[in-house]
Amino acid sequence: MEKKAAVIGIGYTTYCSNRKETRSKADLAYEAVRNALDMVGLSIGDIDASVYTSVDGFEATVRPARMLEAFGQGLNIPLVDVNTGGSAGGSGFKEAVHMIEAGLHDIVLLYGAPTFNNVVDNQQVLNTASPPVFEKPFGIGAVHMGAFYAARYMREHGIEEYDYARVASKNHRAAVKNPHAHLRHGFSPEEVLESPMVTWPIRLYECCPTSSGAVAMILASGGRAKELCDTPVWVRAISSIADTFLSGFKVYRDFDKLKILAKKVYEKAGIRNPLKDFDVAELFNPFAPFELMEYDALGFCEEGKSVSLLRDGVTEIDGELPVNMSGGVVCTNSGISSAVNRHAEIALQLMGKAEGRQVKSPEVGLAHSWGGNMGQFHTLAVLTL
Repeated sequence: MEKKAAVIGIGYTTYCSNRKETRSKADLAYEAVRNALDMVGLSIGDIDASVYTSVDGFEATVRPARMLEAFGQGLNIPLVDVNTGGSAGGSGFKEAVHMIEAGLHDIVLLYGAPTFNNVVDNQQVLNTASPPVFEKPFGIGAVHMGAFYAARYMREHGIEEYDYARVASKNHRAAVKNPHAHLRHGFSPEEVLESPMVTWPIRLYECCPTSSGAVAMILASGGRAKELCDTPVWVRAISSIADTFLSGFKVYRDFDKLKILAKKVYEKAGIRNPLKDFDVAELFNPFAPFELMEYDALGFCEEGKSVSLLRDGVTEIDGELPVNMSGGVVCTNSGISSAVNRHAEIALQLMGKAEGRQVKSPEVGLAHSWGGNMGQFHTLAVLTL
């Protein structure tokens, strides 16, 4: 087996509010996997191994096995269940890549499940992620920690609320062209600013929704990828990083661990000038302000200069580096599958199959996933034709 991994198939379901979902998790799994298999003309019997992504608290440990039965596979192939919080989709993608690069399997199925379905109170489950003695009693959640970051970034770099609204609007306008997106309203910056304040300075339309939907990806080794797909998307480099779990030990200033990770991944991939070398990027942005901070951390600009990229249209679909042309997590957030989506979207862009949201002739893309209440986990992948 050739020790090189490529994406050859992607399968989506439609996305909707988890409160309006009528499909079971098995229904979603079957639809996403069937669509991915159909894209490359495979059957479920062609899969050598499966990677399932999940989050403790939202899903029982038996869920992956039940999903495999929904796929019609039985339990006769290896199954790996990956959990690194919200970044599990990225970690699962990395696991699938490593299975192939290690020569263990030729064709691997990656499944990004919806996280929030069938959960009575999402916030109660999310609260269990906080350390029980020092932090859980305060009821601090992801949006509050996001606000810590956003407020300090404003103060240190002269960012205005309107700039955050522009980021949200860019994503919402992009989502209108994505048939798989959940929120497709195309809000203007002014409409974003008129939405209710959640936790200053983050407003409702700058926050991700709780969505229901799923995505599956098929990865293959070099030889099989070339046989099965006209435009396989190769994984040039991929890695991950983890941070402290105690928010009291964090300085809510920037995504310092993402900076470290980017340096490692760029070195491996031969990326010297991220703004010039990447043609498209999908960044994990559960709150609109995070996207600007990610521009900094990923080296798209000098520290604190991210807003100039936004104001100059650099990250629009016709700009130098289009970012989140899917609408991002701000418009579709089904938990774990949102992290898988970042990789799926880049693969579709490079294949030239991102209907309605296609960037012109991209060859190199960056996929980012993010997990934990304050970004304890990050993964980055450089994908290329």
